[in-house]
Amino acid sequence: MKILFLTRWYPPYGGIFIERHAQAVALHHKITILAILPRDSVPGPKPGIDNWKDFPDCPVIRCFYRPSQCRVSWVARLINLLRFFLRSIAGYRIAVKQYGSFDILHAHILTRAAVLPFLLHLMNGKPYIISEHWTRYFPENWGFTGLIRRMLTRLIVSRASAVTTVSGFLKNAMQVCGLRNKKFIIIPNTVDTTLFTIAEKRAGTQVQRILHVSNFHERAKNIYGILRVIRILSEQRKDFDILFIGGDEPFLGETRKYASGLGLVSPHVIFKGPVKPTELAATYQESSFLLMFSNFESFSVVIPEALCCGIPVLATSAGGIPEYFSEQAGRLTAPGDEAGLLDNLNFMLDNYLTFDPEKLRSHAEHRFGPETVGSQFDELYRSILFKKGNSAT
Repeated sequence: MKILFLTRWYPPYGGIFIERHAQAVALHHKITILAILPRDSVPGPKPGIDNWKDFPDCPVIRCFYRPSQCRVSWVARLINLLRFFLRSIAGYRIAVKQYGSFDILHAHILTRAAVLPFLLHLMNGKPYIISEHWTRYFPENWGFTGLIRRMLTRLIVSRASAVTTVSGFLKNAMQVCGLRNKKFIIIPNTVDTTLFTIAEKRAGTQVQRILHVSNFHERAKNIYGILRVIRILSEQRKDFDILFIGGDEPFLGETRKYASGLGLVSPHVIFKGPVKPTELAATYQESSFLLMFSNFESFSVVIPEALCCGIPVLATSAGGIPEYFSEQAGRLTAPGDEAGLLDNLNFMLDNYLTFDPEKLRSHAEHRFGPETVGSQFDELYRSILFKKGNSAT
């Protein structure tokens, strides 16, 4: 079976969770990725296209468009939508010319990435599905606005052969927004279980390592809340440090400035910025536990990454996290509950060695391993083609 992913997010321009979905699907089917991405340096009217082999047998076509510089916001959005759509058509033609026709079109992230699949479906009956990851449907991050956008999104969703979300929480939020489809399915994010593995642990070291990994978007990740609690914790005990991984500017710089204002400095509070996947895996393995204090999440892929490395997690009960989190994995606290976070930090620092690394990994690998997630997509694809009477394999 031949699958075409269409997306507006893809590495190295974000969206690593989409790449991992692609890797999982590639275990069962031939897959091509078409990513339509903004970049200021695109010259001339022709689309700039990269065709890179990100991993074996999975070609990636990246088409770039120049974002509009118009100061009138609604005009800029309209121009960007048009440029995105034109690049989508150009990229699709290249994909078909190089790799032949596709059995299913699979759009990631609504709405613009699904416009071309929707039109192709209207013209020739080509089946398409949608996978959504975005938190814009949550009241805490409300972004599902605009009458035309909402009407178009509802129409595109209703005509899709299926819609998948990474959590039941996200599914329910979309349905509250009036998005309806007869086949709404939950398929979680996946983890590279060959990269994120258990290593020999430090046993009873004097200084424990707390790890935080995120994009540093403060409204979602609440890193300032973490820092406020860390300041209090540092007055109670000195047997820990905290390492922050990730974050692009200006978010990283703003967070460092906030930490400095609280008197939190190296070597007890460390900001390392973005790191390569191999270094991230090693950092998980060297840490005592992962700390997330999110206000909202559709899934939080760093949690199963940590679990696959055999370290427990302290997180919030935000969004889809409680759907796959258990007491055997660590502790949950309410979003924004800084007093509760302080109590749980003390507990985790005193008890993180009591969590069984093998059990943590086994649970995460069983639910989020590429073979598991790939099989779920395989079953979905086949149900769609068999319904159409297609014998593609």
